[in-house]
Amino acid sequence: MNRNDENRSLKSSFSYALKGLIEIYKSQRNFRIQSLIGLIVLIVAIFADLTEVEFILLIFTVMLVLIMETVNTVTEKLLDFLHPFYSSSVKIIKDVSAAAVFITSIFAVAIGIIIFGDAFFNLSPQYGIILAIVFLLFLNLCGFIYKKREK
Repeated sequence: MNRNDENRSLKSSFSYALKGLIEIYKSQRNFRIQSLIGLIVLIVAIFADLTEVEFILLIFTVMLVLIMETVNTVTEKLLDFLHPFYSSSVKIIKDVSAAAVFITSIFAVAIGIIIFGDAFFNLSPQYGIILAIVFLLFLNLCGFIYKKREK
């Protein structure tokens, strides 16, 4: 492969990726909402007195939510393509994929509370940890109740 082919191939890769981003942005309301929230979070972070590690965590967290939403969309579109008719198994897979986005979003909020709570409100990081604990307690309680109903 010569240099021109490599450049063309790299250019094509970026072109396909950009088309994918445009598609997900146009078609997925949640992606638009999450990207707007991420933009606001990162703009606010500029005005906070944050460490490099806190900036890195915020960028990582914002991007992780967007990545998970993208994976969720791919999962849903692929399943709709492969199995256009209703299937309880497909529904479970889609629900679990959506749950991954939800868990990631809760993680992002907890990180945001820890970082911004301290930066703007002098709140202890424990508030973010409390949110994560409450979420996990809720998750386990729901699992316990559901298991009990199965019996």
